[in-house]
Amino acid sequence: MESITIYVKDREKIELLNRFLRHLDFVVMPDIANKQGANTKEYDFFKSSGLWENRNVSIDDLRARAWKKL
Repeated sequence: MESITIYVKDREKIELLNRFLRHLDFVVMPDIANKQGANTKEYDFFKSSGLWENRNVSIDDLRARAWKKL
């Protein structure tokens, strides 16, 4: 099976394109509703409270690790 990536400029046209492609018997379409919903969810900042609790990490350690990856 081969795959292609398509970029659509107009978000409203995505559903039209999706409906068209689903009618073609040789095209297998992933469910795009879940992907769109995942991108539109807002992040709940307060669910991350306590993320660094009981960890012995300083800001300098974090910076050193981050800059190594670049």
